Amino acid sequence: MIPLYDHNPVDKIPIVTYVIIGLNVLVWLFIQHAGFGEGYQASLCNLALIPGDLLNNSEFAGSQMRNGYVCYFGEPHNFETLITHMFMHGGWLHLIGNMWFLWIFGDNIENALGKVKFILFYLLCGVVAAGFQIVSDMNSLIPMVGASGAVSGVMGAYILLHPRARIKSLLFFVIFITVIEVPAVIILGMYIATQVFSVVMLADGPVAFWAHVGGFACGALIIKLLKPKETTFKLRIDR
Repeated sequence: MIPLYDHNPVDKIPIVTYVIIGLNVLVWLFIQHAGFGEGYQASLCNLALIPGDLLNNSEFAGSQMRNGYVCYFGEPHNFETLITHMFMHGGWLHLIGNMWFLWIFGDNIENALGKVKFILFYLLCGVVAAGFQIVSDMNSLIPMVGASGAVSGVMGAYILLHPRARIKSLLFFVIFITVIEVPAVIILGMYIATQVFSVVMLADGPVAFWAHVGGFACGALIIKLLKPKETTFKLRIDR
């Protein structure tokens, strides 16, 4: 089931959400060279989050990348990659998927928190998500990229603020395809359930499932603590 859009209008233009989406696209095109050549490989070495390098736990001088490009470690710790990694992606589908979910759910969280708080919320969820992934494998030399952790935080907040918001979704099963409308609590509940399942069953895979779980939990916790004024009003509408 793939969410297409939500029936949950906002009263302000979600400028920050649009800017974040734009930044991710620009980084992919002009810094990551849309995934081509040595420029892409260099961007992973310099701007992606590599746990073993960040924590200086690597026993290797370098990590062989595809196309013969090598990342060399041992330099000063690149703590800025805790931020930069969340504006990078591993491919077109990775980028489009993350930005699609941010476009659907980000506007309502920005509307509830306000622009400045939303920026801080988004970045904090991304950093916490990265922390979860780092703790899960401190010696990893696999470059970690993607907005998934931060976007998962947005979804964690959304499920608490708007559990009954209607989400238009594409449902497909073998050759059967249709569009249905389901409450946010169902589609986002399914999302986090699959991430938790994947943490247990596919923890050693290339996808940072711990980051998804950590980001989701962080977003839900922060929104619970902040208790935006809009929450009660919106929940009444959702009912």
